[in-house]
Amino acid sequence: MTFNDPLSMQSISEVITRLEQIVEWAKEQQSPLGYFAAVYLKMTLAVRDGIEKGLFENGSRMEQLDVRFAGRYFEAFDAWQAGQPCTQSWKTAFEAAKQGNLTVLQHILLGINAHINLDLGIAAAQTRSGDAILGLRRDFDRINDIIAALTDRVQERLADIWLPFGLFDYLLRTEDEGWVHFSIRVARGAAWKAAAALAFARQSETEKALIRDLDHAVALFASKISAPGFWINIGLRSMRRGEKGSAREKIETLLKI
Repeated sequence: MTFNDPLSMQSISEVITRLEQIVEWAKEQQSPLGYFAAVYLKMTLAVRDGIEKGLFENGSRMEQLDVRFAGRYFEAFDAWQAGQPCTQSWKTAFEAAKQGNLTVLQHILLGINAHINLDLGIAAAQTRSGDAILGLRRDFDRINDIIAALTDRVQERLADIWLPFGLFDYLLRTEDEGWVHFSIRVARGAAWKAAAALAFARQSETEKALIRDLDHAVALFASKISAPGFWINIGLRSMRRGEKGSAREKIETLLKI
């Protein structure tokens, strides 16, 4: 499967079209990569609706950020499919799809980890560099509110795939937040710190070093998502065995978010 050059994208509607294509490819291939793609598609649709409703201070700027943000995912996806190098964070997430023993939740968290912890800060710094990054903060944070409205529905769909998920999530939630919501909130906080640092190091050796170190750290965390330790693995293996449906059916469930 190939896309047009992600760098040529100009609008959020193009992002949505490409996400829909990845989702369809994943359904045809029965690929777990469709789990994150389906969630990302729904979140992008929510951001588009937010722009259209005037929820952001600067809708045009937010669309620029969204396009740059998605472009990094598409570039990594295309490179990996072509057998070419991509960021270590995304390589770890994509390669996990070959294992066949990870839960839907793990695949979603791997995508969130690579895309938000690595890509979002880079995309934000590219959208507004130097002092201009500070003017982006309010809209950057507002995305959290939009996504927060979706995360409960994400967790409901995960419970459709694995019935005990609701109880499992409740027992292990942090600060009254479910795993998906908590992961996104923490990731976005880290992404803003990265964006602020990168915005003042644009097109320099410092920027390259910061991105390289960030990618290494995010990839290391991805390995912990894939193999979180003995006791958590026991619970995850139980979850994986109890998940209902084929990869295609699970993707279609997530599209009901």
